[in-house]
Amino acid sequence: MSRVVIAGVAGVAMVVTGIFVPAQATPSTEASLSLSTLPSETSTEIAAVTEPTDLNTVFLTRADGVQAAARERVEKDMVHKVTFTIDGAQITGFTRVRAGATLTVDNVPLGSTVEVFGFSDPSDVVPIKQTARARVYRSDPLPPAARFYARVIAPDNSSVRVNFATGLAPRTFSMTVSPREGSGVYGAGIPLSVTFSQPIANRAAVERALTVETSKKIGAASWYWVSSTMAVFRPKNYWPGNTRVTLNADLRRVEAAPGLYGPNVKSSFRIGDQVIIRTNFTNKRMTFFRNGKLERTFPISGGKRGWETRDGVKLIRSHEPNRRLINTDPRNPWNVQTRYAMRLTSSGEFIHDATWNGSIGYLNNSHGCTNMRLSDAGWVFNNTRFGDVVVSSGSGVRVSKSEFLSGYWNYSWKEWLAGSALRS
Repeated sequence: MSRVVIAGVAGVAMVVTGIFVPAQATPSTEASLSLSTLPSETSTEIAAVTEPTDLNTVFLTRADGVQAAARERVEKDMVHKVTFTIDGAQITGFTRVRAGATLTVDNVPLGSTVEVFGFSDPSDVVPIKQTARARVYRSDPLPPAARFYARVIAPDNSSVRVNFATGLAPRTFSMTVSPREGSGVYGAGIPLSVTFSQPIANRAAVERALTVETSKKIGAASWYWVSSTMAVFRPKNYWPGNTRVTLNADLRRVEAAPGLYGPNVKSSFRIGDQVIIRTNFTNKRMTFFRNGKLERTFPISGGKRGWETRDGVKLIRSHEPNRRLINTDPRNPWNVQTRYAMRLTSSGEFIHDATWNGSIGYLNNSHGCTNMRLSDAGWVFNNTRFGDVVVSSGSGVRVSKSEFLSGYWNYSWKEWLAGSALRS
């Protein structure tokens, strides 16, 4: 029988017929270690057992300096109790699992690395985190139609892994982005909106996947959920002039509702000059700002008592040359021809020329529209675009928050932030 001399493991060890029994067990050693895996040499001698500081591995070294074959067995013992479970079933080899399931890894040695990554693309990572239970990890929901490795690497570099593939998404949804890709250049007040074909239950997960990039800094900005099928994004202030806005929405791996996954969409639009028009019906003046600089001032006439022009933020929604404005109500009828009309509200508020109004700049006597002199209205008509901002004040009557497009700017910033799924 071989002579074995062992020392250095938290005390003095003794030799018992080929079985190494530590005099004092530690968290890193079993009650006994079989040396049956050592080479069958007539003069095998173990000179020392060294113990790393993490107490997870025992190294046996022969007197001739060669690490014994027992090392592989000891290292393997660090991960041999690790289990991988999906939907209550233990995974030991290649397995097909449902999309949206979560992976649980139990009995993970302290200090180990736990990871889930793409079978063919290691950079394709599924997040996995330690739970409140010791040595237990759980992944995020597994995305559909993909194959992954799950691996545990112990501190001594021993490891264990399994691989599995997820099935197709049970259900899918589509989304529509506005403004559409390549649809033109817009004013600084145009909101970015997305409409989903199916109700979204997990709004926070979807919102996290809706990332917005801009070519210029925009400061604070946020999404607001109008409903379960629509979300709107805007900055706290208006878009900077001449900015490119890009939405990246990869929802292929986001479970928006049980079994429901989305598309991968990228869409961009451009903002032209930042035009902000301010109409003050107290002093009957319009000021026209382009990219932060005052460019023109015009006399105007707003709505008379009972027909007040609404205060608040509005957007230019259309440019309508030679528009005839008609009201058939016999109590307040009108039928007038304009040359330059710019719609602001669904109810029929316009900025337009009013050659019949001799009180422009002196008296508010319209039926709610902003009246201008012909040449002034023509200049504004030719220097504005869809989505340019009109901010009105002085009447005391507010524009509705439900107003198409512009209503979103009439929420306070606190109200707007409260509509985000990530802040509620």
